[in-house]
Amino acid sequence: MKRILVLGLVILFNPIVWSMLVALPQDEAIFLCDTENGLIIVQEKGLPNTDDSRTFCDASVIWSAYLIDAIYRTTSYTLNDYVFAGTYLNPPKEAELFALTGGGIPDWTYPGTEFYTDAGDGVFTLAAVDKDALGINVSKWSDPGNSTPDWTTSFLSYAVTSYGPIAVADDGSTIAVIAAPSGTDAHLLLFDTDSMLVDYVASGLGFPRYVKVNADGRYTAFIALSTIVVFDRDLLSVRSQISMGFTNSAMDISGDGNLLAYGWPSLRVLGWNGSSYQELWSWSHGGHYVSRIAISTDGSTIVSCWYTSSHNTIKVVVHNVGSSTPLWTYDYPMSSGVYQESAADVDITDDGKYFVVGSWGDANNINPEVNIFQRDTIPHIFYSVDMPGSMFSADISSDGNYVTACGKHIHANVSGRGGDIVMIGTDIVGISENDLVDLHSNSVLLSAHPNPFTKSIMIDFSKAHPDRITQPSHGTGSAESIELKIYDISGEIVKSFSRSTTHSAMQPTQISWDGKDDQNRQLPTGVYFVKLQTNEYVETDKLILIR
Repeated sequence: MKRILVLGLVILFNPIVWSMLVALPQDEAIFLCDTENGLIIVQEKGLPNTDDSRTFCDASVIWSAYLIDAIYRTTSYTLNDYVFAGTYLNPPKEAELFALTGGGIPDWTYPGTEFYTDAGDGVFTLAAVDKDALGINVSKWSDPGNSTPDWTTSFLSYAVTSYGPIAVADDGSTIAVIAAPSGTDAHLLLFDTDSMLVDYVASGLGFPRYVKVNADGRYTAFIALSTIVVFDRDLLSVRSQISMGFTNSAMDISGDGNLLAYGWPSLRVLGWNGSSYQELWSWSHGGHYVSRIAISTDGSTIVSCWYTSSHNTIKVVVHNVGSSTPLWTYDYPMSSGVYQESAADVDITDDGKYFVVGSWGDANNINPEVNIFQRDTIPHIFYSVDMPGSMFSADISSDGNYVTACGKHIHANVSGRGGDIVMIGTDIVGISENDLVDLHSNSVLLSAHPNPFTKSIMIDFSKAHPDRITQPSHGTGSAESIELKIYDISGEIVKSFSRSTTHSAMQPTQISWDGKDDQNRQLPTGVYFVKLQTNEYVETDKLILIR
């Protein structure tokens, strides 16, 4: 039996009689499977799991974990396939280190109260800030086998905000924390691997919001209320100070520290000219506001995530740094209900080819909360995971081969408890550029919109990007036989379409489906699957019908 899809995994959690931390507690995962007897829907316990980072050949969930009472606040991928995460609210209040092969059970934990965590991408340097009743405690680790910190520094009466108070340089050389005693201006607490370097006060600028560090740790950019401050670690002085004109936490700095991007009603990109940051270009979209920004380490790509005042969708925008014209934009399907849909975090690979967006999700849990995108000339979701609640943090490895995301077990707008964390293997590293070139000429792209739909849905397919093609079949030739079938959740065919076209000249094709079966009967609200089969390939997608 061969698994062939998925736009996203449907992950359902049930915290029945599990202890405080349970690995893989899902009631079921739903997959579309190709068998000798045809296509069927199967429901399995748990998620795809592997104890070897190189055994999977397609994107898959390697492990997941669930906390009954606590909520996961932050998660980061680090060297040798470890994940470092922090929890808060209820026990266990701790920082946790996960190994790739641990099945979602931490290798070790470190107790505290309210943790924010980060880790170096290329060096095993972990850092956490823990907020307790007395103040904050900043800790650093460099040994995956030892839960005792290398050092801990405490700051009595200091506090941090929830926007993003800690960052670790990719090379592990620098740890930056923004905090402040109550009612005072932002403090930048800067550390190297051994000790504290400076407690810099952004006098007169306001409370701390957000901090980012460039790749080698020399430049730290942080927001004090409505001002960006760029601090030079080597000179222990301010490099630049930029007034944003508004209070927001959408900001990032490039790997070399010479590009800044920030925004709220518009995205603004600044470049260092030798003496100051000057605006290169700006871009805006009416009725949308920036919530998160990521710049690739090489400075080639900027991803921005936008929300609307009604918080019912997310717009993802990709720019090549050299142009104010977007490479592409992508709108999440419009959510329903009153819960806010917003991108909580975005992270991008060093070369800008892939990025992950972690979001709050919507009231009906229609939109997957974890979407891994491939940067291309058109919007392309590489892989999705549908989590039961909201994601607060997401991180992708520098090469794109692993993704981790975490958050709350229920929607962020709903009072309650429980936390989820997931580790995803993408196998992106296993795809060579030559493979992509060869596949582009023979592949089929399947998409459907609007999705969810109420009256009708347009199903598009054409020769295009290979990444979502999952199951080759037999036979080639000049005549291309195309079959498109709709399946319900039980795996039964409810609607069929078929046609033929010239294999070498297959043009983009669009088929409309009105939500009726082959007997012209209205089908009920629910999840359906569309399967496209040609002489060479099979591809599937998930459809959601709402009456």
